[in-house]
Amino acid sequence: MISIVHGLKEYHLQPKVGARYSYRFETIVDDFSIEKRPIQKSYIRDVQIMPIGKAEYLDVYQIFTAKISIKSNVAVADEYLIKQIGYAFDEIEAGVDYTGKIVRIFNKAELSSRWQKTSRELEKEYEGSFIQSYFSEIAMILKDEVKLIEFLSSYKMFGLYFHGLFGNYLLWEMPIVRKKIAEDFKNSEVTEQIHPEKKDFVRYKINGRSNALYKYEGELVYKEYQLQEGLIKLEDSTQSIKYATLFLG
Repeated sequence: MISIVHGLKEYHLQPKVGARYSYRFETIVDDFSIEKRPIQKSYIRDVQIMPIGKAEYLDVYQIFTAKISIKSNVAVADEYLIKQIGYAFDEIEAGVDYTGKIVRIFNKAELSSRWQKTSRELEKEYEGSFIQSYFSEIAMILKDEVKLIEFLSSYKMFGLYFHGLFGNYLLWEMPIVRKKIAEDFKNSEVTEQIHPEKKDFVRYKINGRSNALYKYEGELVYKEYQLQEGLIKLEDSTQSIKYATLFLG
């Protein structure tokens, strides 16, 4: 299948060193596994993305999570714990390549050390084998750069911004096809198809195929090399999850 790309030969992030870009990242979960009692939860992060310079061939970004909030139509158990876990990833210094993909984490040791202190404090209030296992899993991710990059590049973290889709596109290579893992759907494998288009703005239309999902679709919209909004929606028989981001200024 060939997608028409109107003049989109190359498209890249063009970060302005010293600039500060504010985004709202949101994960909206609709749980309809119990038909008579659907549950909706929304996890919101206000994030500042700041290009701070170059390290060899990489653009260096600081990613700062200023605020985490949770909204739901039911009471959220352990809301404080969820937020503290989220803040474990609140000050990241990342190296990004020409495709817009995170390939280095420069402050991995600092993140790991900070989580050790945070988890020790949380362990005073939260007990149990599940909590211990979850804390250990976070510690392992923070110590392993490959796992950390993979986690930060997921759609539920910062994958709508650092998606690795920039570069040189040729008509006979359309659509862009790649494999993704839907972590919140039992790690189901999805084949993504991305169709870049350029009109008055740049739009990446995204569709996915998976035996485990009924729906996988989304889009990324750019204006003057700046992401304006992004959305990926996944759905199976029990839940629908939307990963979204919006440029605030």
